[in-house]
Amino acid sequence: MDEDDEELEAELRELEREKRELEALEHGETLEDGGESSKSESASASQFQELYDTILSHTSPSTPKHELPRHSALYHLAKAVSTKDQAELLPAIVKQWRQSSLPISVLVCDKLIRAVCKAGSPETAVELLGDRETYGLAPGQSAMRRAIRSFVKEVSAAGEGSEEALEMLDGAFKVMALIPYYNLAADDASVYANLIRGSLLYGGEEGLRRAAVTMDEYLLIDGEREKPLTRRRAAEVVAAAEQLSKAYETKGDSDKVQELQKHISEWKKSL
Repeated sequence: MDEDDEELEAELRELEREKRELEALEHGETLEDGGESSKSESASASQFQELYDTILSHTSPSTPKHELPRHSALYHLAKAVSTKDQAELLPAIVKQWRQSSLPISVLVCDKLIRAVCKAGSPETAVELLGDRETYGLAPGQSAMRRAIRSFVKEVSAAGEGSEEALEMLDGAFKVMALIPYYNLAADDASVYANLIRGSLLYGGEEGLRRAAVTMDEYLLIDGEREKPLTRRRAAEVVAAAEQLSKAYETKGDSDKVQELQKHISEWKKSL
């Protein structure tokens, strides 16, 4: 299994977990026993604070080099994040970490982005990714996908047409704009599919406009693609395109529907 396949497997497991969480919430349930969950959250909060305080005290300007924390400390801190409040504390500690000239690997960077997104704070991901000089992150492709997917999840939670949903949608597009900044693949089918899906979740004329513009841009890129889409990426694009096609149909734009269906037929050949 190559690196991209491992990323895909991890993303699918995370999506399945999110799906089960949403289904449980709809039935007034949780995936874990309430008492055990409460104990686990308390232990996690205690662990996070202990790790945070240790890193903070050992990365001050006066810290001798032999007392600097192990490079894995930041990874373990990210792993301990369980709440939005904790996620929002990370930029300050990452800044101090970098001021101590400590490295941040792609693995740790991706763990940081995953942690803040899982905690429901994709805005923190944009803060970390948007200031390369301060935070010095080197994200992988999966981190950008995850941040965009997290914003799209927040669009859905905020509600169609709401101001908060629009802010979350803007956040997703900001992450997309950062992809070339890190010399990552700008033709990522998953990124475009999720932006289209998020735009349609926002709804209205603005949502449809953004979805249409994003699809048009993707079609230009897709026409220059040398390698066919993987099965999973093709499935993402097809799902987003079919949603957009339905939106065009609702609007009565038969020409757009017909044109998009031709592309959908081609993408389905990769399924």
